[in-house]
Amino acid sequence: MGVCMFAKFAAKRHLTGPLRAVSPVADNDNEIDWESASKAASSLTANKEDVLLSDNSLKLNAYFQKVFKEKATFKKAGVKESIELVYVEAVSLLIPMLYIGSILAVLSGLIWLFVEPMLESFNQGHILLGTAWTCLALVSFAVLFLFMRPLFGGFRSYHGRILQYEDAPALMEMVEKLSEHLGVVPPKRIEINNETTIRVDAYAGINSIYRDEYKIILGAPLLMSLTLTQLVGLLAHELAHFQNKQQKIAFYLMHHVSEWLYFRATGQDKRHELLLKRMQKQKLSLNEFVELWVWQRIHLIQQNIFAGLFSMHRSLTAWKCRQIELEADKQAVKVVGSQGFSSMIEKVRNVQGAQSKVSAQNHWAWKEGFLLDDYAMAVAMEAKNSGVDIEHLLEKEVTRFCPSDKVRLEHALALNSKGALPARASASLLLEQAKEISCELTLLDYESSGIKDSHLVVVPSEKIRQLKIRQDKLEVITKRYFDGRAGVRILKFEPSSERDITQFDIQTSIDFLRRNRVEDGRQQAITKGLFERIYKAYVIERLLLAKLPVAMYLGEDGGIRKDSDKYLLKMRKQYQAALLPIEALDQVFYQRAHEAMNAMGSKNRSEVATAFQNLELYGQLRVRVVQLREAFAPLNLIVNGLVHGVNARALQAGASEKQNVWKLVEGLREGMQERPIYVGLSRKKLHLVAYLDVKLGMIPSDSADMTIEDMASYTDELLQLLQFQYHKWQAQLALVMTRFEQANRVEPINLLH
Repeated sequence: MGVCMFAKFAAKRHLTGPLRAVSPVADNDNEIDWESASKAASSLTANKEDVLLSDNSLKLNAYFQKVFKEKATFKKAGVKESIELVYVEAVSLLIPMLYIGSILAVLSGLIWLFVEPMLESFNQGHILLGTAWTCLALVSFAVLFLFMRPLFGGFRSYHGRILQYEDAPALMEMVEKLSEHLGVVPPKRIEINNETTIRVDAYAGINSIYRDEYKIILGAPLLMSLTLTQLVGLLAHELAHFQNKQQKIAFYLMHHVSEWLYFRATGQDKRHELLLKRMQKQKLSLNEFVELWVWQRIHLIQQNIFAGLFSMHRSLTAWKCRQIELEADKQAVKVVGSQGFSSMIEKVRNVQGAQSKVSAQNHWAWKEGFLLDDYAMAVAMEAKNSGVDIEHLLEKEVTRFCPSDKVRLEHALALNSKGALPARASASLLLEQAKEISCELTLLDYESSGIKDSHLVVVPSEKIRQLKIRQDKLEVITKRYFDGRAGVRILKFEPSSERDITQFDIQTSIDFLRRNRVEDGRQQAITKGLFERIYKAYVIERLLLAKLPVAMYLGEDGGIRKDSDKYLLKMRKQYQAALLPIEALDQVFYQRAHEAMNAMGSKNRSEVATAFQNLELYGQLRVRVVQLREAFAPLNLIVNGLVHGVNARALQAGASEKQNVWKLVEGLREGMQERPIYVGLSRKKLHLVAYLDVKLGMIPSDSADMTIEDMASYTDELLQLLQFQYHKWQAQLALVMTRFEQANRVEPINLLH
């Protein structure tokens, strides 16, 4: 099962590269220096007594004091629950101790096996032999250290920018009053970031939980999207975990141990990434490669051990964690009511769906040279304007330690509580300067992603949203004008002296396309199937040539033929033959546009001239683009395979594929450099090669200066940017041509119907 999953998702690995570079939301924010950002904000903070509260904050503070006057009641843990909590605490402590004890026992035994003969050799005067045993004992100590390293480090003190009192006095007051209402110690601080979650965490290490020292980590998109009632429901759920000391300790011990095991089981640490980078370097000496190989094998052994421990811990403790979550839900329902709690869960899922849409829009805008300036507020606007169907998400468990939304909703509605907080005002009112905070967090994310001078290209989110809507409409026009030919394949869109359609006018071209579109559709289906088979056959041939296991990379889909090279050659010839009639019809599309250009006025012609020329010139490079796309496939699979173990054969194959891709990239760049292909970036006109260098960075002069993974990432992003510009040229051409045909009463024919 693992192999199949790997094979299916391998091609998506590098998609996270450019998305991380343009989206303020990432799977992790390790690169963001929240500590420095917090210190910079605190240096500008006034004393609490000196802060002048706005009328809005004064009203909210008075409202919270009125609502949260009384203390909530909660049920203390009984004998049965106390035993259960002691059990999960013991399991959570025992599992790390199991790892520690096993490693110490095994390696201590090995060390003793070396120390005893070492002492005996020195006592007998065998200095050389004693020295050899000493070296083995030291190696055992080093291995012991390597296996014990995962036990230390990994705790992050900051998860976001510390929210100061002057930033949100009403929010601070609300959290304090809510804490008093629930009978828990108020948090030490509140941190804010661009996640779409709200959670509590240890203030300064897991020991902080025992001292009732914790912090709230608040996602700005949620704060700016939820109502006051929904936000209070979320916070009440998190704070309710602190009502019972024994339950609190057990709950957070479970979560911390689970998180510690999970991140080490999945290899999500910089040591492994750095190790892979070093092993991909060319010109490695034998000694250095052996050293790195041993280190990586130790790391993989650790991963497997932690994966087993994580699975064991999850199966033994997850049931109790889910019970505690439902009990925390019960306390939150008492505060905001069953309906308020249910709407909160639905709204959170809606915001998370809006988050992916905004990230996609920002990714698109990044290619154009723009970035949105206020990510959190953009997500809030998207969540307000477009609903997300969450029915298919109800059965899904967010984590193994949390019940599904369906279970939580049923549990909340069964309580049938009306709550004491009917406020429907926006939670963003709790912030004094919501727009400024949203912009600050967004710029911090851009800086951590390596985008320099991002403040110079940011534009309001509403403008990006409008531009994206316009682009989506253009895609519909393009699909209609080119009869669905706006896919991956590049049209043979170039002049030719050897064709029999030079005398076709616009209407004749349209009629010809209409008569031949059925046969053309059949040919396109044939070529698509052939191309997929060629793509797969080429990957298999390259893997076999490198003597790598095909099943590991392609799973059950990787059927191997004895005559794979002959089969691939046969498929290529069939593909070329099937492509000829399609490319002949491409030229009819060219003739249709060419005749319209000749009949246009100077103004309309100037609007479309650049796009028309770019399509002609880029069409001349279509063979090189296809070759690069094909050569990228085996390289990407090999790179993804490195995370499952590195050996000399895989590195050699990766280096060979990297060199092959490097030559194709160089050839494609030379071809683009020779042609005057110009694109727009941040309202400036740039050559296509200069545009790629701005987006991807300057490519090194020697392939040895790039690792295998860097080459795969660069190629993947390069192909995406080229495809983006190609579709943009098609859209510009289709828009002007469609307007011209409508204005000149050319018979309107929707070729898609």
